Amino acid sequence: MSIWTSNSLVLLAALALSGCGGLGPWTGGNTSPAPAQVAVTTDQVVVAGPPGFCVDPTATQDRGVTAFVLMGNCAAISNSRRAGQPPVPAVLTASISEPSDNGSLRESIPGLDEFFRSDEGLGLLSRSQDAGTVTVLDSFHQGDIYFLHARDTSEGPVAGVRAEYWRAYLDVGARIATLSVLGLDAQPVSDEASLATLREFAAAVSGANSGDPAFSGPANALPAPPPEAVAPRPAGTLWNVGLFRRILG
Repeated sequence: MSIWTSNSLVLLAALALSGCGGLGPWTGGNTSPAPAQVAVTTDQVVVAGPPGFCVDPTATQDRGVTAFVLMGNCAAISNSRRAGQPPVPAVLTASISEPSDNGSLRESIPGLDEFFRSDEGLGLLSRSQDAGTVTVLDSFHQGDIYFLHARDTSEGPVAGVRAEYWRAYLDVGARIATLSVLGLDAQPVSDEASLATLREFAAAVSGANSGDPAFSGPANALPAPPPEAVAPRPAGTLWNVGLFRRILG
């Protein structure tokens, strides 16, 4: 599953630049839905973000088997100055993998550092599938969540997106959630602030799917998607290779 669509990329700049220091011209009195969380996939995985970030329904895709969620500035998405705004000008994305009962991210954490520094791992991280464009700057795991800081110098589908990003991988039931914090060149966010935002994002998603009362709340559900065929997973030693392809989209 590709984590980017043309619509979501067009919206990225607007959603990030609309917050934290100026919302720009307002379009009028009509507001738009800006839910704090959304339930996606057939088993209703909940994606929630830190305070000030809301789901953009127009850029969120729920295919039932997999899903992609984009979150941005609540005020910009809702077209309401009364809505909350995040402390950092960033866009959050969540990619939810297909389900699997054959291995988990948790079990593969010991091999992730090596894999993501291999040619195959770097190629999967690259927007152009070119291992030479990606440098892994840092990686570590905290509990059952794996964090990755990387730089991708390949030409992106939209100008102005920072080459560096922070990403987290975690199990959500039988699925894997890939969470990213993306910034723009026009309003740089420090590595520390990006990582702090990612930690909050991961905690919100984990909590929303664990029954934690602190994260409980109504989750909007998107319209039911058409069935999506699931390609058979190749057999091999590292469910690893199948795992990594699945979590990276």
